[in-house]
Amino acid sequence: MLKTDAAVSANDIKKLKRELAEIEPDLRKQFIKDIKAVGKEAEKPIKSAIRQVRPLSGVINHMGITGWGQGKPIDSTTVRSKMSSGGRSLTTSLVSVRVNSAAVSIFDMAGRSMRYLGQGKRRSGTTPVVRRTASGDLVAYARRTPVEAGRKFVANLNRASGVLKSDASRIAWPSVEKDLPNFEKRISGIIEDYYRDALS
Repeated sequence: MLKTDAAVSANDIKKLKRELAEIEPDLRKQFIKDIKAVGKEAEKPIKSAIRQVRPLSGVINHMGITGWGQGKPIDSTTVRSKMSSGGRSLTTSLVSVRVNSAAVSIFDMAGRSMRYLGQGKRRSGTTPVVRRTASGDLVAYARRTPVEAGRKFVANLNRASGVLKSDASRIAWPSVEKDLPNFEKRISGIIEDYYRDALS
């Protein structure tokens, strides 16, 4: 049986899910549903923060999939509860909120490490661009991506979002950071409740 007085690991969660399924398959489904419900609460401020973003003019005018409002809606998000560890890690992400818009993902995370500046798409040294001409035609071309241009782009993103560190999420993380202790407490409570069900 699982121990409730120890730190919860990925293996603990896997074992808990197995035992809940043995007790009652619907109990396992409800456990995942309850965890995702917390993610749904975290999703709300993220969506709200995205809607308030004032994107750079170059992103607004870009007609490709990375253009603002192109492809997925800007506030499209997905709550996931995969509950599996990565590689040899014993830690697991119980719930996550994924941003689905390519443009929003770029605005939120571009330049975190500054490692790939100047490499372009698939390290080609260029970035594909699609723009609409005055006559309404769409024109596609490849634009060189020098390192200095990349640094300037990241600086502009940081300035537009008020982020001081280039390695910080500009939208998603700041919108939920102050509420994270509450979310973590609720998830811990859910896990403890289901531990008791599995141990009873």
